[in-house]
Amino acid sequence: MGRILLLDKGASPVHPFKKPLARKGFSLVTAGTLKDAVAFIRDGIDLITVDPSFLPPKGLSRRFSRLVADIPVIFLAGPQGSRQNNTGLNGVYTAHVPSPLSFRDYLRCLKMLLKDKTRDEEIKTLRAQLMNRRKELAFYADIIKMSSSVTDARKGLNATLDTIRQMTGARACSLLFNDEPVFQVMPLAVSRKISKFTFSRSVGISGWVLEKGIPLTVHDVSQDRRFNAQADSFSNLKIRSLLCAPLKIKDRVVGILRAANKKDGTPFTDEDMNLLITAANYTSIALERTFLYEKLKNDELTNLFNVRHLDHALEMEIERALRYQSTFSLIFMDIDNFKSVNDKYGHLVGSRALIEVAHILQQNLRKVDVISRYGGDEFVIILPQTARDACLLVAERLRKVIEKNLFLRQQGFSIRITASFGIATFPSDAATKEELLRMADTAMYRGKFSTKNIVFSAR
Repeated sequence: MGRILLLDKGASPVHPFKKPLARKGFSLVTAGTLKDAVAFIRDGIDLITVDPSFLPPKGLSRRFSRLVADIPVIFLAGPQGSRQNNTGLNGVYTAHVPSPLSFRDYLRCLKMLLKDKTRDEEIKTLRAQLMNRRKELAFYADIIKMSSSVTDARKGLNATLDTIRQMTGARACSLLFNDEPVFQVMPLAVSRKISKFTFSRSVGISGWVLEKGIPLTVHDVSQDRRFNAQADSFSNLKIRSLLCAPLKIKDRVVGILRAANKKDGTPFTDEDMNLLITAANYTSIALERTFLYEKLKNDELTNLFNVRHLDHALEMEIERALRYQSTFSLIFMDIDNFKSVNDKYGHLVGSRALIEVAHILQQNLRKVDVISRYGGDEFVIILPQTARDACLLVAERLRKVIEKNLFLRQQGFSIRITASFGIATFPSDAATKEELLRMADTAMYRGKFSTKNIVFSAR
């Protein structure tokens, strides 16, 4: 049951208890010097009994006190049964046994101290387990929250990687993605944390996981023949150990999440791998949701936003303008006489011309501007935090660029196209998205019914 160390100069009343203790499952060893005591303690001791004859006048040293801080200690009564207060030991599990000493009293005290220590250790273990469980639940909640948003995939992925690194204690975490359609629709900027896998699926530990689609833990990469210093590299980090979990969309592996090198030098655990697998599963869901979202919100011909996304973007912009007391403007654009282009050159050429118009709009507007194909040859542009005068200048610049451009020259054509523009500003021209669209549309038609190739502002 336990090992008891008796600190004694030779005449302790505990010596006769050796055999009775053995029958109760305890072994008793004796040390007459601190050096011998330290040797026994380092081998493993469950309880210490200190005879007053062992204690020096100034008590035991602080160094020795720290060594036995978590070990239960029984102090035997001093001369005439007095308690010696200058022991130098102030551990949590201590008891003073009075004289005369009986085996029964000694055994009761011994069991009480060991029971208290065992109970406290169990409580500490339960608390640690509870704390870890809370961290896990918080981790899962964070991952789910990140995966539920499809508006900023890169931001969500970076946050996920930071969370994985903290939870697993890894030096670094990264996402490797392959040349898959999901990453073509929603391109990711390469960074220290996110990178494209440029090797064959069979190269390196990372390539093996991409090929097999199986999570893998490698405690020592130098002992794994699959390791490839380039394919498995992390930025400015010498790899010792690796955790890899595949990202799957419809049973196809599109990338892997990786964690490298525990900060404390210990091996990765099964718990670490379970966390990484969970993160990989939710990240896969997030990637698939974002992929579908990007496909659904874009116009198939021009790859601009479609009407559905325009409706959502207008709601968001109105909410932002109301919250921050700001303004934004809307441009409604229609290509003049586009039917004649289709009639003269055919619908295929007309479609290619629309694609080129879309490229011109993208090249001449800000990244924050929302460009949508409204239908046919109509386009709607949201200009955040843009007043009426600035919007007029933007629309006029677009009008001139389109007017001067020769469309489809590389295909052997030199087609001239013009467009009419109508603008409206929130909240000065309208209070709702429907009214704002109607005001801009009406302004555009005023231009079409006058001279065409012109910019009109809502009244």
